[in-house]
Amino acid sequence: MARDYPRKSATRSTQNQSKGSSSAPAFFAGMLVGALSMYLMPMVFDGTIPDTKAIAKAAEKVEIPDVKFSFHDMLKESEIVIPEDEQAKERAADRKNYSYSLQVGSFRNKPDAEGLRVKLLLLNLNASVETSGAGTGDVWHRVLVGPFANTSKTAAARAKLSQNDIDSLLVKRRL
Repeated sequence: MARDYPRKSATRSTQNQSKGSSSAPAFFAGMLVGALSMYLMPMVFDGTIPDTKAIAKAAEKVEIPDVKFSFHDMLKESEIVIPEDEQAKERAADRKNYSYSLQVGSFRNKPDAEGLRVKLLLLNLNASVETSGAGTGDVWHRVLVGPFANTSKTAAARAKLSQNDIDSLLVKRRL
């Protein structure tokens, strides 16, 4: 049903316009309050200003104790030196006892995991899919790149993955 709405007039209504009211009374009231507070402030704070020369003299009289730091001497005395041979043996044993892989994805669907594995094979990376079951009956398919014998080869593979915008997670497994 069509309605005919009346048109609003083109001229503005004068009801909402202000009739020349000024903010002068508020301005003068603010000036009066400010002047009174400036006049009454010295009475509130006792009006005494501390003498800067007296403060300087008091600061000169204060004795500052000499502070000696001895922590660097204590650290030198408590240093524990491990022979280089033992450190090298531990590092070599760690490298031999672990293999490194990069996890690049984890999927519930096997076809998704296989698709990523194929993409990685096209990048000339050794990729495999590892299936694991959680205790709740869920089956996950992890896509792993590797294993690598050392961390330098792992770093090279990780760099190649990041160039192709693929995030990876380092997996270190004991042999």
